[in-house]
Amino acid sequence: MKKILPILILVCNVLLVPAQKLHIDGTVSDLGKKPVENATIYLLKAKDSSIINYTSTNKEGRFSLKTDEVKEPSFLKIDAEKLSYSRKFEKIDQSLALGNIELEKKTIIAIDEVKISVAPVKIKNDTIEFNASAIKVRPDSKVEELLKQIPGVEISNDGKITANGKEVDQVMVNGKPFFDKDGKIALQNLPADIIKNIQFTTTKTKEEELSGRSPKSQNTTINFNIDEKKNKGLLSRITVGYGSDKRYEGSGLLSYFKGNTKISLLASSNNINSKSISADDVFDNMGHGRGSGMQNNSTGIQRSGTIGLNYNDKFGEDADLDNLSLKYSNSNMESRSKVSRTTLLPDYTLKTNSESSGENESKDYSFDSSARIKLDSLTNIYISPSFSRSENNSFSRSLSSTLRDGKLLNESESNTNTNSEGNTFSPNIYFSKNFKKKGRLISATMNGTISESKSNTINQSLNTFYDESGTTTDNRDQLQKNKNQSNNYTFSAGYTEPVSDSATVSLELQYSSKLSRDARNFSDFDPATGQYSKYNILLSNSMDQRINQLSPELSYSLNKKKLNLWSSVALDISDMKVGSVFKGQQYDLQKNFVLPRYTINFQYAFSEGKRLNLYNYSSFNIPGAEQLIPYKDESNPLSTFTGNPDLKNTWTTSSGATFSSFNMVKNFNYYINIGFVYRNNDVINYTKYDNSGKQIITYDNISGNKSLNVGTGLSKTYKWNNNKLTISPRFNMSYAYNNGFINGQPFKSNSYNLNPGLNLGYEIKDKFTVKPSYRLGYSFSNYSNYSVDRVNTANQSLRLELTNYLFQSRFVFGNDFEYNTNSNIAPGFKKDFYFWNTSVGYSFFKKQLTAKVKIYDVLNQNQSVKRTITDSYFEDREDLILKRYIMFSLSMKLNKFAGKKMKNK
Repeated sequence: MKKILPILILVCNVLLVPAQKLHIDGTVSDLGKKPVENATIYLLKAKDSSIINYTSTNKEGRFSLKTDEVKEPSFLKIDAEKLSYSRKFEKIDQSLALGNIELEKKTIIAIDEVKISVAPVKIKNDTIEFNASAIKVRPDSKVEELLKQIPGVEISNDGKITANGKEVDQVMVNGKPFFDKDGKIALQNLPADIIKNIQFTTTKTKEEELSGRSPKSQNTTINFNIDEKKNKGLLSRITVGYGSDKRYEGSGLLSYFKGNTKISLLASSNNINSKSISADDVFDNMGHGRGSGMQNNSTGIQRSGTIGLNYNDKFGEDADLDNLSLKYSNSNMESRSKVSRTTLLPDYTLKTNSESSGENESKDYSFDSSARIKLDSLTNIYISPSFSRSENNSFSRSLSSTLRDGKLLNESESNTNTNSEGNTFSPNIYFSKNFKKKGRLISATMNGTISESKSNTINQSLNTFYDESGTTTDNRDQLQKNKNQSNNYTFSAGYTEPVSDSATVSLELQYSSKLSRDARNFSDFDPATGQYSKYNILLSNSMDQRINQLSPELSYSLNKKKLNLWSSVALDISDMKVGSVFKGQQYDLQKNFVLPRYTINFQYAFSEGKRLNLYNYSSFNIPGAEQLIPYKDESNPLSTFTGNPDLKNTWTTSSGATFSSFNMVKNFNYYINIGFVYRNNDVINYTKYDNSGKQIITYDNISGNKSLNVGTGLSKTYKWNNNKLTISPRFNMSYAYNNGFINGQPFKSNSYNLNPGLNLGYEIKDKFTVKPSYRLGYSFSNYSNYSVDRVNTANQSLRLELTNYLFQSRFVFGNDFEYNTNSNIAPGFKKDFYFWNTSVGYSFFKKQLTAKVKIYDVLNQNQSVKRTITDSYFEDREDLILKRYIMFSLSMKLNKFAGKKMKNK
């Protein structure tokens, strides 16, 4: 591992990214001849003010700007607060040493009648800021289109955003959430021409933001700042649609801006599997691709509705309401599946075929809020209470049978009805006080979660077992009542002391208390009374659990311009007490633990565009109480579980490296990620099967399980006139080694997943875009001490997106085509299929109204078939999925912002 990473980095740097041949060097000082740190230096083409490259000054005011030969006129500009400097070059064919540069008061530069008064790009510490006025998009574009034009930013087909290879996990507007932190509503609804600038920074927790600590996240946050002159107005969008098979969609968003005040209302309802208010410009709530409106790649057919309110404000200089959100949603999910599972055993295999269907209705209520209170210039309090409630009603029916060498071992038929509800309240408070000495800080945190859930389940099942001694049955008609309560609290206090201008040492003491009570009561149906009145003591149980933990932690942080390092070491001192009742028998458990953990993270910036991150962290995990208590759980007629009080704690260590490179001059970026996980005393299921195929499971420890993940990708963009071509190959590989016990005998498995892919994109500005892509997924596992030695599968996906813009983008014609194929699927499952969506839309009445005709799954071939391979079984599965419908929709948008005039198109 240590040898592979440097080789990969070297190869990528030498072969993929030829270094710039020339450089411009200098030292920047202010009017008092003092060096200026973090001044932004950028080189622009004179003809269109496009950026050639940029950098920033160090503490001594020095800079070195790399560039290739520039054969046309260009401008070098230096920007710092109220000072600036500019110089024109007719051409650059050699490296330049500019010596000391003294900045002057800012002036406006004219480049071919284009006035530049704001830097196109600014760099300050870990934040890169792009001026929105320097990015050219269609006048009616959303901020999503603005984002796509920024070098290094990629938005995948499923909406995932990456910036220079780093995942974007937060999208903010004026530094605050716009409903959700994923930012989808903002990206697809806010007009691009009200945005002043776009900032990219490392994601920080609120504690890190208020305390000034270095962020530990590997992800990126994007913040859109609205132009102060346009930060007053009204944004609205309404879409309604109806189609075949009674398919419908409806969504609306109304948002009011005025300075720091923002009030937004949203509502949506549909039965086309869309869970989001975000409306796509081409396909509305249908979205791009198969099931793209669904969350977490869910399958089934869903009817859902949502209504929500979001409010942000600032009350003077000392109180800031980050977020106040109220949301209600309801859904009805219809599901159906067919599964063929092959369980691997040392001497034979078991084949289980099952079918299930069901329906689930849910209602969810949520309240989220967060506010910052500034007691004085150095003291802050941040509070973020939240509350949620859920109500669910579900019904499911399943049939299954298990065979050995074609001989039936057992079969089961069950019907289940469940009613449940749950409430969760989380009060969270954070306090921080900075001192006059920079970096000195005290802080305190209180986090808590109070929750309660209840459920009533009626389970009616017919279970038949066949073995050499004859046939036995285990038929059940039971009412199961579950009640779960938990109160979890965490209190922490910390002190941070600077040991130099760039290094700090912190000491934190954390105390947590977890209290829970779980009760499960079974009652059998009594034909004499017609009620579930016969209490079943054999299946009923209860468990009271308390875990108190004290954790002292010492950490060190070093922050330089190019180097960031943080490390910590801690002890988790825990006391576990469990009191439980199973089959009327009392089981008590008490254990004490003193477990160490540590974290090391290292980041180094070779330049503005090249960064290396290395990490290693290790910790212990305590087995769950249900795994430790030696009772026999027979609530599932096909499987029994027994705890093991001799289980040891699992030690896990994770190591990894990430290298990313972004070359703005070449419009080229790539990344390499490597991660490795090793587990010692891993808790595994120790499984045996009886002659009727019933599982008898307990728990055991085993060491040596490990996994390796490698991912790499690059993106190269070519631009000429109004044309843009992007080439983005990807490759991901994962390896897992697992050993354990199956049917009482040891086994070993080596699993591999290889996922190469290629994305292409070609665009003629405002006229045409085409995005072909190809993905191959190949998985195989090698086994020892199993009845089979190897299992493999391969799936391929070929996709093509076409979008045409005609008549000044009034007419939009979109097509998404996809072909999928799977190998080694069990008989009865379809191996391949075609999928095609199409949409035709026309905008009129100053582009405020848009009419569309859309067809989902034109060929009526949509399928959800996949193969899953694990260390003990492989499974083929087919699920119910939404199929062909045609829909007509009408969208209306009325946006009015101060300083913005609507133009007739």
